[in-house]
Amino acid sequence: MTKITPRENGPLVAQDIPVLKDADGSVIGADKPAYGLCRCGQSQNKPYCDGSHVAAGFSSDNGDAKIRNAEISYKGQVEGAQVTVSYTPVLCGHIGECQRLHRVVFDPRKQPWIQPENGTLDGIKSVISACPSGALRLSIDESIPVHIDSDEVSVKVVKNGPYVVKNVPLDAVFNGVGANEKEYILCRCGQSKNKPFCDGTHFDVKWKD
Repeated sequence: MTKITPRENGPLVAQDIPVLKDADGSVIGADKPAYGLCRCGQSQNKPYCDGSHVAAGFSSDNGDAKIRNAEISYKGQVEGAQVTVSYTPVLCGHIGECQRLHRVVFDPRKQPWIQPENGTLDGIKSVISACPSGALRLSIDESIPVHIDSDEVSVKVVKNGPYVVKNVPLDAVFNGVGANEKEYILCRCGQSKNKPFCDGTHFDVKWKD
């Protein structure tokens, strides 16, 4: 059965994953029905677990960590429609697809950093579709804010960043306003305050593979 199970104070156990891609895009792990993925950030055999979490004293408990779990909405008129982009900071892994695809709308150098009125509907939809974390959602006129998902079933490693998971069930409670249970990102650095999910801490602390 295809699924990911976070082990307490240990790795992410991945079962029957059809596609696992390393940070360079190479397909790996195809010959293994199950494997442990490092989530403490210390393994010398990343992305696989080598037991380093034990010596590192890794804890999967978030304690009383404060997370940025409020939804922020950005509204604007786009091509005659009222567009609302909803954003949950704690879900964001700072992978930067939004800036790469449609910087006229998504630009952290500006205030506010999301300005829908500067872009196009197609451009904004391309960003929502590419967002790997579920942090961004789209509403047009009075519709309910939604993600735009793909049918791909895979786990991908982001260089110096999280695991990007698509359409693999996760044996964990999803925490985060508007979290996407089909497409999400999992912490690899061991320092997220929202484990097992990535909250962008790797970016803040400049964690490296």
